[in-house]
Amino acid sequence: MDYQRVMTELHQGKLAPVYYLQGSEKYLIDQFLKQLFNTLEKDQALDIMQIDLEEESIQSVIDEANMFSFFADQRIIIVDNASFLANQSPLKLNKTEEKNLSEYISSPNSATVVVFLSRQDQIDRRRKLSQLFTKQTLLVDVTPLDERQVDRFVREYLRSSEIKLGKHALDELLIRVNYQLSLAMIELEKLHTFALSGQELSVENVRQLVPRSLETDVFELSTAVSQGKVNQAIQIYQDLLLMKNEPIALHALLVSQFRLILQVKLLKERGMMPGQMAEYLSVHPYRVKLAYQTSQRKTLPALLALYDDFAEIDYQMKMGIGQAENHFYLLLTKIVSS
Repeated sequence: MDYQRVMTELHQGKLAPVYYLQGSEKYLIDQFLKQLFNTLEKDQALDIMQIDLEEESIQSVIDEANMFSFFADQRIIIVDNASFLANQSPLKLNKTEEKNLSEYISSPNSATVVVFLSRQDQIDRRRKLSQLFTKQTLLVDVTPLDERQVDRFVREYLRSSEIKLGKHALDELLIRVNYQLSLAMIELEKLHTFALSGQELSVENVRQLVPRSLETDVFELSTAVSQGKVNQAIQIYQDLLLMKNEPIALHALLVSQFRLILQVKLLKERGMMPGQMAEYLSVHPYRVKLAYQTSQRKTLPALLALYDDFAEIDYQMKMGIGQAENHFYLLLTKIVSS
């Protein structure tokens, strides 16, 4: 079920006996649990139990769910690492466990609310157990949001918040947290302290208060590389190495950034405008805007050649050919001399 709809129902006091939260977005999971606890706490004391399926069996969950509380009208059982419906799950249920679990969710204890936290972003919907969960429980989507969804979510949050953040300041915040919702909400909590004066926070305020993410630095690095700004590129790269980032990991992020620049260039050749590109690629418009500006400085053949160079370096790194960090300097030399 849609996350916002589930949250609305919880706010209205409508509870399901079994929830299965599919996904790994921590902020959405935390907000769901907070709303669930608030809903039950209005009328009674809470009786909450947590079970980790990496340490205990699914049978212990079923046994506890069938019990009644001595302290409250309803119990809440939070079942963590319940990845048994996932495509690549390390947690396997035997036939007896599947049978017992199927029987429970088909006829759950009305005095217990069971919340399964899968922390996996996909489930195998072909399996009978998955189909039964889809039919008999509330499957709640808490998978990570894409960049445009994060933007909408944060804007909606700001409408009811005391924080005044202009468009450019919000863009700067999202870039710095790499469009990760959980990080964005953590940083907004920090900004809240500085927003009590009622003044709108500026881009400079965000830059002073919100630390840069690795992805932000890599985007600046890719921009410097594509523009042939050798000294700036070397400085950023060396700073990233000093922060204990592995050359292979940095290269993978660089390839990802250049892929976006190349995609934007190709879509421009097809006549697409930046707004259409953002929707087509499911990428935030501000990132597309930056990639668009960078792509303007090089021809399509030059970008394709550069991307081929990245692919060759990727192969050499994975094969252990040469010193990993030296490949970047060789690439810069090639760009400058071309």
